[in-house]
Amino acid sequence: MVKRASVNSLTNVAAFCLLILLMAFFVILIIRYFRYKSKEGFENEKNIGIMTMMKDPKNLETWLKKNRDVGIKHFYIRLEDTPRLMDYLQDQDDVSLQIGESNGTNEYNEIQNRQNKMVNDFLTQAQTDGYNMDWLIHIDSDELLDGDLDEIRQQPQHVHTFWMQNEEAKFNKIPEKNDNLFDCASVFYDCAKNPEKCVSYGNGKGGARVCKDTRSNGPHRCKSLKSNTKEVKLEKVKVKHYECSDFDSYKKKYLRLSKQDSSTRNDIPFDYYKESIDAALSGNDNLLRAVFTKYRVEN
Repeated sequence: MVKRASVNSLTNVAAFCLLILLMAFFVILIIRYFRYKSKEGFENEKNIGIMTMMKDPKNLETWLKKNRDVGIKHFYIRLEDTPRLMDYLQDQDDVSLQIGESNGTNEYNEIQNRQNKMVNDFLTQAQTDGYNMDWLIHIDSDELLDGDLDEIRQQPQHVHTFWMQNEEAKFNKIPEKNDNLFDCASVFYDCAKNPEKCVSYGNGKGGARVCKDTRSNGPHRCKSLKSNTKEVKLEKVKVKHYECSDFDSYKKKYLRLSKQDSSTRNDIPFDYYKESIDAALSGNDNLLRAVFTKYRVEN
């Protein structure tokens, strides 16, 4: 009886040990499974960046934060004529900085030429710089992305470019120097549905897959060199356009744009731009405020 009890005891111990081993085996399998799924999810995550050219931007910290919050992982910035911001931007881990300068005349057209080159430069740079960007979007420093960026991440491989509709801000007063531009808007208008409410462009902004085949196609679009690829319009992502900033920045912008050859002045298609240039040249701030109020303020 004693011998049989010992055998039963050993059997129970062996069974218990086997159970422990089986449990450990299944725990290891579960851990490996979740590690695999986690790695798979990480590998499938599509990184999206912004490329922009800026000069003396308003509320840059807010612009970076709000675009980070929506899901932007890296910023490719061409900084022009604003040395005071160089150190700040160089200290940002998610910013690649290019230093440039403006031409000083005919800026309405010349800025677009520099933007085209910048987009091509950054699309090329992003292929090899180690930040693993899958898509780059071209917007300005007075614009914010708004919406679900998963719509971009989930695009199939044959989609190489996309574009998003812009919505333009109206204010309940002229923003002043101490106002945060991105907190001042009272309403936004879809510039395709309400073109009369928008003072500048209405054809949206674009983005491109980071690959050897994509290029700039003007300041608002990108293109692919491959004929079997597709461009799509995004439905869940918009561009919020704040068009200018506080009054002082507004004045500086249109004094800068006033330096046009007579032939290039006619290239400007927007009445708001032309009236703002004339008012800025008049030296009459009250007239300039009246133009801003006419086009940008809505109570």
